[in-house]
Amino acid sequence: MALRTTGQDGGTGEAAPPRALRAAAIGPWNVLAIAISAISPTTSVFLVYGSGISSAGTGIVWAFVIGAVIALAMSLCYAEVGSVFPSAGGAYAIVRRALGPVFGGVAAVLFLLLGLVSTASILVSSATYLSSLVPGGLPVGLVALGMMVLVTALSLGKIAPASWVAGAMLVLELAVVLVFTGFAFAHASGANHPFTAPAVAVHDGTRGGMLTGVGAAGMLAAVVPALFAFNGYDWPLYFAEESRGTRRALPRAVVVAAAVAVAVEVAAVIAATYAVHDLGATAADDSPLSLIAHQVMGPTGATVLIVGVVIAMFDTGLAANLGYARAYYAAARDGMLPGPLGRVFGRVSRETRVPVWAIAFLFVGNGVLCVFSSLEDLITFTGVVIVTMYLLVAVSALVCRVRDRSLPRAFRLPLWPLPPLLAIAGVAVALTQQSPRDLAIALGIAAAALAGYALFRRRLPGRLD
Repeated sequence: MALRTTGQDGGTGEAAPPRALRAAAIGPWNVLAIAISAISPTTSVFLVYGSGISSAGTGIVWAFVIGAVIALAMSLCYAEVGSVFPSAGGAYAIVRRALGPVFGGVAAVLFLLLGLVSTASILVSSATYLSSLVPGGLPVGLVALGMMVLVTALSLGKIAPASWVAGAMLVLELAVVLVFTGFAFAHASGANHPFTAPAVAVHDGTRGGMLTGVGAAGMLAAVVPALFAFNGYDWPLYFAEESRGTRRALPRAVVVAAAVAVAVEVAAVIAATYAVHDLGATAADDSPLSLIAHQVMGPTGATVLIVGVVIAMFDTGLAANLGYARAYYAAARDGMLPGPLGRVFGRVSRETRVPVWAIAFLFVGNGVLCVFSSLEDLITFTGVVIVTMYLLVAVSALVCRVRDRSLPRAFRLPLWPLPPLLAIAGVAVALTQQSPRDLAIALGIAAAALAGYALFRRRLPGRLD
């Protein structure tokens, strides 16, 4: 299964395509911009709020608070172990080096899967919002595919220009979500008490339905979508081989990105929920935050807001594509992908020094899903796969601190061992409330990958080589 790369191409004497990314291509601020763009507070809130409020009602506030605690704990885990094992593989490299090549193979497979669904889910949502601005609508799937073409074109260029594009769009999207949050707080309806009396609308044939209290199970079911909303703070790790600065810069960027996402997103969710006038009608709306925006900002303000959301979601798709391509490249370079995948994904462009074939693979997979998959299916399934990765990384943080305590650490997580234990407990409980279908598919793929890599264990590279 493993493929050892060489310096020559098939013994012909011709120079092989380069296999190294461009060192010191971007600075710490560029990396942080990519990370926050990958999270994209604007994208995240507008992407998952509808799913959360329909299942948990105003309990979505508690779901985001619980998710924020888990996300901050996970960011500390990523920061510490990522500083011990810096690699373009990010979370995959963490798991492989902490838990060994078999579990590293599972992480590589999960990343292959995530890369094929994450960008598609974001761009389908962006196309949906863009369609809402056009009288008569637009073909969402084809628009999303067009966005994927542009994302791919930007990803194929040098990383520095792409990082500046991501940073410029990030400034715009943060302004968008903060303005919306301010308007929503200023127009609180007074009808909701999400912290003390969370409620959900139950359809009973009347307009708006009947309101009933939300139990713990209902709120926990919305935690995984909330974690999906916060996801992306680990993105600085994927540019470890292309960034300049001290070894402390990247783990600190992980924690800063998580803190920014938590602060902005939780504030936006609280503000939006307090601004809801009719919970039943809002939960039933195809785009509940667009409805709230029209109520608190008026038609013109809401239109400007939606334009900003479309741009923000495109920015997130770009940042996601950049990171996943590097994870594929690292797994191939490490000999963790079989046959053709390893040979193709491990190569980078001579001119731009980016993993072009990994980016092409992302284009094909996400392009198909953009046209043929539903947004709801993509969000819930992606969330389950992401939190499965969280479990592997949190366990890696525990193992690495105990077994590899002699290795240098540019960052040490505080309150050891509380953060990884808290993350493991929170993720495990949240997973119990997810769709059996999503759990069966995600855990089934993980189990199949575990069996496959265990079968070929002797042909895999070692844990730390």
